[in-house]
Amino acid sequence: DYRQLASLLAHTFDAPDDLVSKSDNNYGQQQPSLKSKIDALQWYMFEKSLTEESTYKQYVSTVRRMRGKKYCLLVAKESILDEDDNQLRVKDDVVGMVEMGMSLCPVSLQQIASLSGSGNGDDINAFDITNDSIGLRPQPTVGVLCVKHTHQQKGIGQALVQKCEEVAADIWSEQFTFVDVEPDNQNALLFFEKCGYDCSVDEAGGLQMRDATVSRRRTAESRPHYLLQKKLPIKVELTSEGDTLT
Repeated sequence: DYRQLASLLAHTFDAPDDLVSKSDNNYGQQQPSLKSKIDALQWYMFEKSLTEESTYKQYVSTVRRMRGKKYCLLVAKESILDEDDNQLRVKDDVVGMVEMGMSLCPVSLQQIASLSGSGNGDDINAFDITNDSIGLRPQPTVGVLCVKHTHQQKGIGQALVQKCEEVAADIWSEQFTFVDVEPDNQNALLFFEKCGYDCSVDEAGGLQMRDATVSRRRTAESRPHYLLQKKLPIKVELTSEGDTLT
């Protein structure tokens, strides 16, 4: 799974744009330029294998290092119907992935304080809180989200994000999820808006932005991102009847 995950990420984020466009069936009739041909040659000769190996080692190391902490790496696999016994069989191919960890995010201290009894472990002095108090607290943050080009527009991305939200709420006992999106990535902004995320607002009333690390072809760089957030539904246990309300 880690090898397939690395291949998926390398193709999606690191391969030359012409190759990605061609595989997405959007490759126009215009012949590729000499530079595009050289980029493709370099990619297949050595960049692809080096990038995939680096990505593989990065995720294996991260998962081992984060064991026992609030971090999850989820993959999506395709299921096919076995006509012999009419049962769904999971194929081995990884067609999507998402990771989620904790990062410092601006949250309303008043909201955190009012929900502190739900088990999130925050210890906030109520006397220090005003109606507009904003503080940095470790919050669940969706990192890389990726779906194979042949399986897009099928709800896989939404299902992966929803699973992250379930982990954050039901297992980690958190009240919010966040995600960093680059300002020029309109597709991602529209996608997360559809998933119920809104842009965070800073103390001045503007859209909250912060720098986030982006890795491309084994090189990491810091880029400005919009910070989007979503308040998760709270589940309340009714002990008298054993029901659960959201």
